[in-house]
Amino acid sequence: MTLLRGVAMKRLLACALLIIAVAITGADPAPDEATKRLSTLRYGIESQVVELLSTLQTEKNTEYTQALLEVLDRSTSPKLRGSILEYFGSLKLNDAESRAAGFVSKRDDNADTLVASAFSYLIAIKSTAALNDAAEILKQNESRYLEAAIKLIGAVGSDDLVESLRTVYESDGISQSIKETVVLALGTMKAASSFEFLSTIATAEESAKTLRMYACTALGNLGDQRGVAILIKASVSNDPNVRGSALTALGTFNVPEARSAILEGLRDANVIPRLAACKAAGSTDNAAAIPYLEYKASYDPERAVREASLAALARIGGASVDTFLLDYLGDTKNDVQYRAAAFTGLISKGAAGARDKARTMLGTAQEDKDRSLFTALARATVAVDAPDAQRFVELLLTDKDFSVRLGAIAWAERNRATSMLGQIQSVADGDSNDAVKRRAALAVERLRAPVTIP
Repeated sequence: MTLLRGVAMKRLLACALLIIAVAITGADPAPDEATKRLSTLRYGIESQVVELLSTLQTEKNTEYTQALLEVLDRSTSPKLRGSILEYFGSLKLNDAESRAAGFVSKRDDNADTLVASAFSYLIAIKSTAALNDAAEILKQNESRYLEAAIKLIGAVGSDDLVESLRTVYESDGISQSIKETVVLALGTMKAASSFEFLSTIATAEESAKTLRMYACTALGNLGDQRGVAILIKASVSNDPNVRGSALTALGTFNVPEARSAILEGLRDANVIPRLAACKAAGSTDNAAAIPYLEYKASYDPERAVREASLAALARIGGASVDTFLLDYLGDTKNDVQYRAAAFTGLISKGAAGARDKARTMLGTAQEDKDRSLFTALARATVAVDAPDAQRFVELLLTDKDFSVRLGAIAWAERNRATSMLGQIQSVADGDSNDAVKRRAALAVERLRAPVTIP
């Protein structure tokens, strides 16, 4: 018994000494988040690093670029290297440009998946570093990398490569997929010399449906006013998919002829072109489309068309549209999903007075016994990444539902709403839910951290 007491006393003394040491030095036995992340990148297993890269992408965090370059140089794993290039590409960071170009240049010595990742990265940052290699791949018809090379040429190439792309398109035995990639690349390049070629494909009823669709898209990207007549003709073709692509492309031309064709598309019997026409009407700010869109928002049989009509109305905007959207939001005969779509339009595009009224309606819905409308509006609110949504998010931060509060905190962090720091700190200090408190504390830490500019 005496021996046991002695052991217990020694353990108590050791614990006390540890507590005193920590109190004196202020040391934290656990590494901080930044140190842990750096260690994971340097020493973690592949799956851990890939998962962390995904998190860093979401956060738009550029704090570890040098460490990632070191991992990229040391690693022999095509998957890990590809994930690192994906990270740099998603944030449009050119730090790995020379390395990626090297992977393409020495493509015979690297895994196909790594070369593909290098191409994707170079396309994302619009780099010309591997353009000569891409032209050589076309010339030599290197089938493994042909599609990636065409995409790179489309992203950063110039008129002098148009003929090379046409040669590939017209080659014997070329696949449908490669032909489609060529057509899209020509549109992305915006090379005037490709107009006649694209027009022929877009208007030929005997051409494959997908090729005609992509040719319409390419003509829209090309921006040549001569394309309007071609696209109007395609907008009444036999195939609804081609009609839809033509109407979408017409949305890039804000001229009377295009706007008139879009109005006719709003009356199409098929949902595909009708949906495309809704979006095109919004992109051309076509005020003449307002009564059509209001009708569709109220009576169209397709959910997607109703929601697209509401979004297009919000984009066109104006006092009459704000009034319609407010009335639509307040009308209990409309389904909750459509009322939420109208609410989204008011937050993101409505005038200040309309937004004030929408916020009042959100508060009213918050107090209702049936919270189905409020839940839909709360989800719509946190999906709007714009400063005008902040006043709505602040209301959500006070809600009784912990999941709503979590959504509000995530929005504040994602949008770097530093003016909400005081409110979020209050949540971190005194929320009734431990998970919310922890999430709020983390958001405060990240909002207070300096922004790293790429």
